[in-house]
Amino acid sequence: PKLSARSDWAQQLADSGAVGTFVLWEPDRARLQASDTARARWGFLPASTFKVFNSLVALQTGAVADEHTIIEWDGVQRRASGWDQDQDMAQAIAHSTVWWYQEVARRAGPDRMQYWLDTVGYGNHTMGDPIDLFWLQGDLRITPLEQIRFMEALHREALPFAVAHQRTVKRILPGDSTATWKLQGKTGWAVRSEDEYGWYVGWVQRKGCTAYFATNIDMKTMDD
Repeated sequence: PKLSARSDWAQQLADSGAVGTFVLWEPDRARLQASDTARARWGFLPASTFKVFNSLVALQTGAVADEHTIIEWDGVQRRASGWDQDQDMAQAIAHSTVWWYQEVARRAGPDRMQYWLDTVGYGNHTMGDPIDLFWLQGDLRITPLEQIRFMEALHREALPFAVAHQRTVKRILPGDSTATWKLQGKTGWAVRSEDEYGWYVGWVQRKGCTAYFATNIDMKTMDD
């Protein structure tokens, strides 16, 4: 579908003081729209949104047996209190625990990680940096539009990973819900790049339909 611009969404972002883009894909209406159609096509480091992909690789390669496999905390105190404890994948994705995902990436190893980046066609599938850092710094890039395609494929269980692993990751993906809608997705904040930016990517289910979204904004302060 053709990507069309939504000036009203652009105005909402501007009114909030945010610089970025919001992209929404509604398959049931065959409607793909963005507040900034140019930025929707720009490549960015995935930062912690990569934990979705990393979870799938960890399960597929046996880096962990399942989402309940505990990895012991190394005792190093870090900036987020939820990180400083033994935890499993369900806890690690909820807390966005960087050290946990660095460990499972090391267990998977660069060869298997590269295989899955290529097989899925994740962003530009270029690691470029060490196995436990490449999604936080270096050469890996993914566009907001590519984020949406990846999340849609996961939701539809159409990725080349085992369906059971896709269902596991869908089940533990953080979110929110009411009686009328359910939202699931993953945040990310690229703090190691010169220009910091943040992500929120995922899907929302409402009235029997599922829509997929990607938000990407510049992050200059905690308010952003």
